[in-house]
Amino acid sequence: MHATSTAHSSTINLVKTIVGAGLLAIPYAFKNDGVLVGLFLTLLAAVTSGFGLFVLAKCSKTLINPRNSSFFTLCMLTYPSLSPLFDFTMIIQCFGVGLSYLILIGDIFPGLFGGSRNLWIYLSGLLIVPLCFLKKLDHLKYSSIMGLIALGYLTLLVLGMFLHTVIFTDNYMIVRGQVNWFTVYDFKGLLSTFSIIIFAYTGAMNLFSIINELKNNSMENVSSIINHSISISTILFLTVGIAGYLTFGCNTLGNILLNYDADSVWVSIAKFCLAIMLVLSFPLLFHPLRIAVNNLVVWLEINYGTPQQRSQHYSQTAVNARTPIALSIEDDIDENVREEQPLLAGEQRQEIQEEEEEDDTDVEEGTLPGDEEQHTPFPNFRYYWITVLLLVSMYSLALNVRSFAFVLSIVGSTGSTSISFTLPGLFGYRLIGSDSLAIGEMISAKDRLYKRLSLLLTWFGLTVMGLSLYVTLFYGVEI
Repeated sequence: MHATSTAHSSTINLVKTIVGAGLLAIPYAFKNDGVLVGLFLTLLAAVTSGFGLFVLAKCSKTLINPRNSSFFTLCMLTYPSLSPLFDFTMIIQCFGVGLSYLILIGDIFPGLFGGSRNLWIYLSGLLIVPLCFLKKLDHLKYSSIMGLIALGYLTLLVLGMFLHTVIFTDNYMIVRGQVNWFTVYDFKGLLSTFSIIIFAYTGAMNLFSIINELKNNSMENVSSIINHSISISTILFLTVGIAGYLTFGCNTLGNILLNYDADSVWVSIAKFCLAIMLVLSFPLLFHPLRIAVNNLVVWLEINYGTPQQRSQHYSQTAVNARTPIALSIEDDIDENVREEQPLLAGEQRQEIQEEEEEDDTDVEEGTLPGDEEQHTPFPNFRYYWITVLLLVSMYSLALNVRSFAFVLSIVGSTGSTSISFTLPGLFGYRLIGSDSLAIGEMISAKDRLYKRLSLLLTWFGLTVMGLSLYVTLFYGVEI
């Protein structure tokens, strides 16, 4: 892989992956939680999600070549039998959220410019489809910058209305209801909005692509990207959440834009920015969706494919035994390989990376240009038919489905918690420190701490999943 992305472009893509349309629902969460509890939950979500990203980055460094990192390769090295389940969870999560974006696009644009709902869904494809065919996440950095500009306007609108209504005038006495600083407004509402803040930080689906494409993918650089991305996202969430809630108090609606004058030109611009943000966020979700579908196809070929397909994967293993996926497949042939080959550290890893930099012109026949070290084999033909199939199915559903909030909440409860907390925790507990053991060294005290915290993160994810499913099933989605 030709690594071309920088820390700045990676931070932009990660922030845009994390911060989406859910930003406008944060004030509603503060309405039910109160300022103090809402602040605590936001910081809790920031710390746990940031640690989950950090653990995934640490796990990628235990691979022979960290640029081959993905959920699939880590699953095949740790829990190979569960790999299709994890990829299926990723598919459901990204597919469901992407589909919801198309539905929202069809709801917003007709109110701004007229025309039918279906017409605007079709028109969105003029921008979405070309972006979805881009091969590398770094190619989306310019669209992510535009998306961040739209987010910036939405944030400034909420903050500006707060300053105008609450700080500089007494208009808040007309529009604002009760404000709770230290107490919870509604415990039932606290439960029903708990997942809004927790799920707001979901961004792990694109972390491995960021690591694989970074020019300097050292742990220090990746950690800096994660810290900056989480910090920027937290500032946006807290600004919109607190300012929006203090403007309208207990009268805050599920989408803060609905609280403002619908005839205001500033609000119309905000709705346009929201729609543009949805269009530009769709490719960021589509990128990991396509990778997860390909991973599932490869797993099916390895385990249930024809003898020719299976032998093809094994022959790829023999040609390039340095790739993590090759090592995991080889485990099926020789159980001792898992103990001897999957992990390297220090000078051994450095030598391998130097070798691969020298050999980066060796492109495997049938792969996409620039993707010769893709974490799983991704031939041209499969790349394009998966892209077309997913786009056709998502657009077909968006044209015929008006709302599926209940299904989407189930998807969020399971998919978001899995990729943000449960999976990173499981990977971290199994892999962190194993590179030291592979070269006969003791696990450092810091890595032992990370392993314990990873296990705690897994239990946190399972708890959040259980609570979110309970809330969805018994309280519904009344946002």
